[in-house]
Amino acid sequence: MTRQKWKESIEDKGLLRKTWGGVLDGKAISAITKLLEKGTLKNIIGTVKEGKESKVFWGEGKDFPVAIKVFAVEATDFKKFKNYIAGDPRFKGLGSDKRKLLEAWCNKEYKNLLRAQEAGVICPKPVAHIGNILVLEFIGEPPVPAPRLTDAKISEEEREELKNILIDDIKKLWKGARLVHGDLSEYNILLWEGKPYIIDFSQSVVRDHPLAEDLLKRDVKNFCRFFKCDEEETMKQIKGE
Repeated sequence: MTRQKWKESIEDKGLLRKTWGGVLDGKAISAITKLLEKGTLKNIIGTVKEGKESKVFWGEGKDFPVAIKVFAVEATDFKKFKNYIAGDPRFKGLGSDKRKLLEAWCNKEYKNLLRAQEAGVICPKPVAHIGNILVLEFIGEPPVPAPRLTDAKISEEEREELKNILIDDIKKLWKGARLVHGDLSEYNILLWEGKPYIIDFSQSVVRDHPLAEDLLKRDVKNFCRFFKCDEEETMKQIKGE
């Protein structure tokens, strides 16, 4: 969808006067329009995924295909948001304003992706964010996203190689980015061109967060359940002990 067609679409459907599917309200539509006008997005082509808390579209970015993640205004669990944001020194003074919390959640994923990428973690490249809209690199062959690790067919040799790559990336998150993913599992890892891409960083917390150690233990537990490895030994590898 080009800039002109996008404008015509939202005008025809009166989308600026209502919330579309609990995701695209007036502010979100204005944000997407700005991204199109700035050239960050060349167009929006279709829908990739509809989840409880977000809807993902896909389109063409300035240099490569992108995913456009729109965090839902109406279906968001704000109590969960507060648990992950409250102890993060990067996000203070938000109060209880739902819109501000939602936009902070989107900003949080963008910043977490930046930190992860700078630390050398294999993850989607963050492109931009405005309000509750996050634009990031599309992993896969548009419009089909790369398979999740849980759905991918891999040999035992490939499984061992992926395990070692991911342990190294979790270590990079912990020591380099000073982050804990917080929801790591085979459902939040995409396998593309032989590489495991860790996704969904919105709930990730900094190491100074009061939940950081507990979340790291949970991530390692989920990881070792899938890869059938020893939790204690894996934790030592990650922390460099």
